[in-house]
Amino acid sequence: MAHSNNSTGGREGNHFQILSLELPCQYCRVLQLNDEAQGGVVRHDKKGERFVYFGEIQEKFSSRPGANSAASAARAGLGKSDDTIETWPRLQLKLDYKREDTLPGLLSTGSLGCSFCKILRGDVMSVWDKLLEETRRGSQLNHNGSVVHQAALTFTGITYQLYEAKGINEGERDDGQPGRVGLDSLYVFFTINCKGDKNDYSLHYNVYADATDPCTSWFQIQRSPLSNDQLSPPLISRLKDLIDKSLLEVPAPAQDGAYYPTRLLDVGSNMCTELRLVILATDPAFTKGESYAALSYCWGSEEEAENQLKTTSATIQSHILQIVFGCLPQTVADAVQVCRSLGIRYLWVDALCIIQDNKDDWAREAFEMANVYAKSFITLCILQGNSCASGFLENRHAPDTLQINLRSSLDSSDSKRTMDTLINGSPDKPANLDLNRSAWRDRGWTFQESWLSPRKLFFGPSMFHLSCGNRQESADGSRFEDDEFFPGTEKDLSQGLNQWYRLVKQYGSRLLSYKQDRLPALSAFPRTVVKMFPDQEYLAGLWKSDLHRGLLWTPYSWSDLPTYREHPEGYIAPSWSWASHPYGLDWVNGVNTGHYVISPEFELRDANIVTEALNPYARVSSGTLELDAKLFQLPLYKGEGSVIEKPDSERRWLGVIFHYTLLSKEGEYVASLHLDWITLGQKKHPDDSLHFDQLWMVLTSRSSLNNIFNHFNPREDKNVTDPEIMLGLLLLPTGNKDEFAKVGLWYSETRGLGGSKFWDGIKRQSVKLV
Repeated sequence: MAHSNNSTGGREGNHFQILSLELPCQYCRVLQLNDEAQGGVVRHDKKGERFVYFGEIQEKFSSRPGANSAASAARAGLGKSDDTIETWPRLQLKLDYKREDTLPGLLSTGSLGCSFCKILRGDVMSVWDKLLEETRRGSQLNHNGSVVHQAALTFTGITYQLYEAKGINEGERDDGQPGRVGLDSLYVFFTINCKGDKNDYSLHYNVYADATDPCTSWFQIQRSPLSNDQLSPPLISRLKDLIDKSLLEVPAPAQDGAYYPTRLLDVGSNMCTELRLVILATDPAFTKGESYAALSYCWGSEEEAENQLKTTSATIQSHILQIVFGCLPQTVADAVQVCRSLGIRYLWVDALCIIQDNKDDWAREAFEMANVYAKSFITLCILQGNSCASGFLENRHAPDTLQINLRSSLDSSDSKRTMDTLINGSPDKPANLDLNRSAWRDRGWTFQESWLSPRKLFFGPSMFHLSCGNRQESADGSRFEDDEFFPGTEKDLSQGLNQWYRLVKQYGSRLLSYKQDRLPALSAFPRTVVKMFPDQEYLAGLWKSDLHRGLLWTPYSWSDLPTYREHPEGYIAPSWSWASHPYGLDWVNGVNTGHYVISPEFELRDANIVTEALNPYARVSSGTLELDAKLFQLPLYKGEGSVIEKPDSERRWLGVIFHYTLLSKEGEYVASLHLDWITLGQKKHPDDSLHFDQLWMVLTSRSSLNNIFNHFNPREDKNVTDPEIMLGLLLLPTGNKDEFAKVGLWYSETRGLGGSKFWDGIKRQSVKLV
């Protein structure tokens, strides 16, 4: 049952403890940063605002904080070496903090009034407890089970970490001088010596400041302190401010001619809490021009999905009259409260706005999914919890926050700083932490909901995060990266199809409560592609104009052939479609990047795909392709030739690993083979048959070992005389004449009997794929 936290009374206060560093101990006084003593000087940005700058240092790029291989590659493209000594803004302010102590006794100064010692003690003890747990696992215990040793603790230093500000209003300079830097975080470094075994550790504390505090601009502090109540007036104000900024990136849908779904929830307002289902075409109370939000969330397990409140043929009339708030699953109830707090009158929720037991309505509304999310004012994406019952507005734990008085010797402003402890996880990007740990990011339906939404509001365990256009900003002011909005800027068909294949690869490993939703949960994408390129025909996950590339996929599977071909959940898609198996997948080189030229070696005589009448991009009940193509049966059926498994060092990687090699009866190379049911090339059970004597090869494509960046060098592989390769599918007969199911891939390079010459004497014939 849902409960409401809709009242905003008493929400001004924080739900965590703020400690002030008023009585620092002799060690912790250094935290009260003195900008002049750290070599700071006064600078002015382009707006004339004063800020403190801490000078430059000479060092290699590889020694810089945040240096990584991607940045090194970008520098290499500009002709810059990582080993060259260069001038950089100083990004570390090291403090004189050295002290010795012992564990488990620690930092007695905390009990004498030093607030930082109190926080530090709790955080170091958390590290100590984990170390003890590891010790216990190593059986280093005495007879009564207690730990037999103590440890020496040495604090080796504390550093204020700075970051380089970017953006036209954030201090970059065009006069040849270094740009602006900002105060980002505090690091504490320490060593634990346990019986001679030394381990180095660090603790990280983010730096926060109110936007109105003069130290925010002086030290360019990007994070703002947060209440633990996501519907508190300060956080709602912060959220509305972020939404206003996002409207500069992507304007709200135009009111004239605005798109609306068939049904919406009327959530009322903070003053009127009536909740009901609205059919927009017939409801006289609905006023066009109102914005609506869409909800993207996890239904949960099959049982939770089945039990959540839904609109059905039996309940739709009662839902039009009223929906009892207390009957809502908690996640939906929380979304209603968010909409009321933001002043958004209408909310689209799939479980309530689609008649769930009406197949025609379900197909029709699934067909409209692209518009529902793409035309919404905002999409609420729920990262917290893993089901509709989880909710996302409950107060969560927030770490103690330390308030430090910072007094500048260079500027007359007095101000205060706060530091928020974030010990485990991604300290700089809480959005990444929330996204990467969320069940939402693993679910099938949320994939297209995210990519199609121009403005997304993520609710995670840490905080909320808004993503729109080029603005990705969290509640605390930190930035993050997010998926681009589909369909992006692709105007060329080949680029659009490349993006499609990349999306399918990302989507492939997503989880679905109902396996039959494999195609429906992605159906908004092909509809969008067809809208951009009207001459394209969609074939159960592939494109008619690009079958010679689209057929070259393989799933992540480790099974035996009979199990691989079983579908206990019912028919999902034909064997030649990537959607036929609920696994992640890979494409052969060149399919999803365009770095290799792949051309067709067959003609499509006919394609017969039986789809839902109301949504041709969703569920299919059968699918057949009739090819005019060259077909060859592996000669093992008549006792000729052989298939061998070569070591990894002798295999060529083409985006897919081809573990097996087909040889002629004279032992000459013919082709390299890949079995779809054992992606890793290892049988699940030693006695499993590989069925090579039953398999056929159909030629579908021609490609090359050359790509647009690197050219194949025959001198490095003397057996290959030409970079051209032939590609196709491994097929298993179904028992019907000339009818086959896809069960693998093959390629043949120009050596031995392989390459195009192998196929020169083989005539085309009718090949039916099911």
